[in-house]
Order: sequence, then C-alpha cells, then structure tokens
Amino acid sequence: MDHFQRTFQEMAPVQAALVERHAMLDRIRNGTFTRSNYAAYLTETFHLVTQTPHFLTAAASQTRDNPWLRDWFIDLAESERGHDKLCVHDLNKLGADPDKLLAGHPGMGAWSMVSQNHFLASHLNPVGILGFAAATENLGAALATGVAVHLETKCQFTRGATSFLRVHGKDDQDHIEAVKQAYNRCAEDARQRALMAAIWRLTLQEYGQLFSDVLDRGDAWLD
Repeated sequence: MDHFQRTFQEMAPVQAALVERHAMLDRIRNGTFTRSNYAAYLTETFHLVTQTPHFLTAAASQTRDNPWLRDWFIDLAESERGHDKLCVHDLNKLGADPDKLLAGHPGMGAWSMVSQNHFLASHLNPVGILGFAAATENLGAALATGVAVHLETKCQFTRGATSFLRVHGKDDQDHIEAVKQAYNRCAEDARQRALMAAIWRLTLQEYGQLFSDVLDRGDAWLD
C-alpha cells in the first residue's frame, strides 16, 4: 500500500462524517435543497475556485529548485483556470444576479481554505497544498456527478445549472491520478508526509464548514 492509499484510508471516516453525511448533502438527496441554498453553494464555491490558480501559481514560484514539482503546480493551475466562470454560468441559469452575489466575501469554510493555501504557497511549505488537492480531487471524483444528478432530478430549478459539478465530476477522475503520483513522491520525506496528511484532514473540516455556511445563510434569502 502506498502513502496516498494509506492516508486515503485514514481520511475516509473523516470525509464520511464531515462531508458525505453533512445535512446539506442530505437535503440534496431528499429534494429539500432550495434555490437559495444552491445560490449560496455556488457563491461559496466561486470564492474558493477563483483563487485556486493564484495560490497554485504562487506555489510554483516557490519551488523553482524542484522542477518537477514546479511544473506540477503550473499544470494544475492551468487546468483549474476558468472554473469560476462555471459558477457564474450556473448562477445565471438559476436566475440569480452574479454581480450582486459575488461582490461580498466568502464564509468561514471557503475563507479558511483560500487563506490556508496562500499561506502554504508563500510562507510555510507549498508541498502542503498536495494535501488540499488530495482532499478536493477525491471529493469531486466521488461526489460531484452524483450530486448533479440528484439536483437535476429532485430540484427542478437546477436544470441547466449544474455545469460546475458536472465538469468536476469528469475532470477530477483524471486529476486524482496526477495527485496520487505527486503525493507519493513528496511523501518519501516524513515531514512532508505529515504536513500533507494534516492539510488533507483540515481541508475536509473546512469543506464541511463550507456546507454549513451554505445552510446557515438560510433557505429563502434569494427570493
């Protein structure tokens, strides 16, 4: 068993408890997720993904003495570009006003992930971002497509407004293989392995908080 798989097994119950069994996903599955809930999810997600290429590029700039890792960050940054536009597209399809909704600041979950990764990239150790990538790419590969299907089946207002989820459900299947290879390579160093695992766990906590931020905003604030 490699380092990635070992950490994946360690994080599986954390992911299940904090993300997969979160009340937000329960509401999507049972059809009680509201238009306002979905607008809040897209808004929080926008605040996260609009920053992803920036902290990945910053990470690349701090790994100039490690060419393969520098190139890995650059390649991932390129693949993550434009995902914020998917959120804008879906908000428009939802009949919401993106300019108004996206003008504010993110909630605690998205804010924490953005701050964490900029700090890792510029000050602590960019390798820690591999823990974030492992957590988020696993979530996208495991959940995004199914969530999109549930939304469009049980929440009619989302028809045509699930492009972000559908793109990530597909792309993250490919991304996760690249993350595994980079994670295992960096995990040969025990200190880097511990940092990546810690960030993986923290990211799952923060993603659960993002879901809580969505529900805390209320069920009818958009209407």
